[in-house]
Amino acid sequence: MPFYTYKCNTCGLVEDFIKSMGESKTQLCPKCSYDPNVQGDDEKMTRVYKPNAKPASKDGSWGFSK
Repeated sequence: MPFYTYKCNTCGLVEDFIKSMGESKTQLCPKCSYDPNVQGDDEKMTRVYKPNAKPASKDGSWGFSK
């Protein structure tokens, strides 16, 4: 199962979660979801899209290094 990175809209917490690809449930912030002052849509997290990593070989023979 892949890792997905989410950022909280309220506190700014960035965290990775393991989710199946078919799971579309909205992620709740583990920090804000237990805070009684935060309620409703404020505890939801937004998915952060990271750029793909380039493949590399140890000896540099693939030509992707640096």
